[in-house]
Amino acid sequence: MKKSIFYLPAILATASLAIISCSSSPEDSAESSAESASANADQSTSSGDARTVNTVLGEVTVPADIDSVVVLEGRRDLDIVLSLGLPLTGMPYEEAGSLDLESPLADELAEAKESGAEELFLADEINVESIAAAKPDLIISRVDDVEPIQDKLEAIAPVLAIGDQSTSTWQEDLQLVAEATGTEERAAELIDDYESQVAELSEEYADVLAENSFVPLSYNEEQIETRPNRLLSTILRDLGAKSSDAFQAAIDGEEVAYSPEQTLEGFEDADGIIALVNDPQVWEDVQNDALFNKLPAVQNGHIVRSDKQTHEGGPLTATHSLKVIEELLKTF
Repeated sequence: MKKSIFYLPAILATASLAIISCSSSPEDSAESSAESASANADQSTSSGDARTVNTVLGEVTVPADIDSVVVLEGRRDLDIVLSLGLPLTGMPYEEAGSLDLESPLADELAEAKESGAEELFLADEINVESIAAAKPDLIISRVDDVEPIQDKLEAIAPVLAIGDQSTSTWQEDLQLVAEATGTEERAAELIDDYESQVAELSEEYADVLAENSFVPLSYNEEQIETRPNRLLSTILRDLGAKSSDAFQAAIDGEEVAYSPEQTLEGFEDADGIIALVNDPQVWEDVQNDALFNKLPAVQNGHIVRSDKQTHEGGPLTATHSLKVIEELLKTF
């Protein structure tokens, strides 16, 4: 059977887990985001009353004293706010029962709620009125969420637009938010800590990472795909893990997906699999699928599960993702 390549316009209507990615290659995105981060650093200013930073949507002036922050997307933006210890006031929430795995941000989010943070609207259903009622000093979210309602948001509070997996790294966005909020020292500590964890794990499992091939795959009833810029994917690359053929094709810029009937063709060469499955019923169906169970990685027990909560994130989710990967490495 020949491998089928599904381009995004053809699969968006049926893919419950498909993520829109930019048309440029991962290398181009990384180069562009690095240049943007450098420009931000060069063009930021501060005073006793406020700090001004340059974002992809222009200059933003942030009050020196911030008592209330609202985030709109609930993954990278939320992770960064919690990691930097900013005063979270409001955030989106997931529909009850839609995810069965615990959030990588669960402990920190629980503390924030105890301090007064509230769930304002369902994820992907931004409610401007609820945001206004929260009376934030600062709004933070990815540019794709901000841009369509930028004027409405800016009428409430300064808006700090960050990127996503296709435009910038979490480290770059962490540094941008830190620059705007006077928490640069904390950001540097978080990045150093991540790099130390990566170095330690890559050394401990050097042979496993080099001698086996790995793939993070999204599995649903319609298709199976792997993407190069999701957080778990970038961490595997940071660790120096050997990529399966499908994962390497994605890293090289191909947008590929396989039908369930092509499970073996797409992923038979992978020695280790991270299965990214959101819905618990879908995961049950996957585990009962005959072709899935013929995969060598599955037969040898070299498989772990995660979900969309590790597609995006910041320092907290990165640390959680390293633990997911270590859980897989321990099976070898």
